[in-house]
Amino acid sequence: MGQSIRPVRYEPPPGVAGEIELTSLARMRDRGGPQEFVEPQRLGFDLLIEIESGRAVHTVDFTGYSLGPGDLLWVRAGQVQQWGAIGDIEGPVFLFTPSAIDAGTWELIRSAGVAMPNHWAAATVAGTPAEAALAAARVTAAAPDLALRDAALARTLAAALLLLVMAVPEGSGRRPPTREAFVWFREEVEKSFRTRHKVADYATRLGYSARTLNRLARENTGLSAKQLVDERIVLEARRLLAHGRDPVARIAADLGFDDPSNFSKYFQQRTGTTPAAFRDRVRPHAGQR
Repeated sequence: MGQSIRPVRYEPPPGVAGEIELTSLARMRDRGGPQEFVEPQRLGFDLLIEIESGRAVHTVDFTGYSLGPGDLLWVRAGQVQQWGAIGDIEGPVFLFTPSAIDAGTWELIRSAGVAMPNHWAAATVAGTPAEAALAAARVTAAAPDLALRDAALARTLAAALLLLVMAVPEGSGRRPPTREAFVWFREEVEKSFRTRHKVADYATRLGYSARTLNRLARENTGLSAKQLVDERIVLEARRLLAHGRDPVARIAADLGFDDPSNFSKYFQQRTGTTPAAFRDRVRPHAGQR
């Protein structure tokens, strides 16, 4: 039998209520034990780390981020992460479920840019309102009145996240989407990429023509709408191949392909390698396919 990527749910320790927890890397290590941070994880919650000391490399969806003092790392629910030398870094950590932040804030965050970063270097955050808002959120998390604290913390953290997405250096290439319809298209791709592979299906779902979706995609990313759909499918395929142990046939079915050979051709056309060869390269001892 195969094995999928290990999911990690939000499970606060005894005495912690609500859907937002302020902890530290040291307490996370003590709570999880050394084996908790060895294998790749797909988080069911968001993780916001502020590095106070030490250095390590943290990988999120195949990108390794070199973390140092003052850096921020935001791993979002659904992404696949791999801890590096977690024992070498220290700092506060916010754990929060997506539902802990109000829908209006998430909509503003998604509208803030076409591509949301995971990593902010110290120089990008230092002296910004985002830094002050995160400090306020840490203070709020220690308030004694639980009911007021949870409500205030949700609002303070939401404000900090909004300010964080604004703290992007000039010349980064990030810019807000030109049309709200493009944000809707990206959200629909995220929800439906396993079952909808054709742009026409998204056009019907959203009430736009395929031509309009292609125009919006090219305006915002330089890619066609079909390329964006394929990009999301391939990302998930790479996650499952690299970090899971399910056979290729099962991965193909999970991603909406009715035949494993069709999936293999699709993957090879877009990556230049077969699913099996990709798995062998990133995991030489992956075992069963």
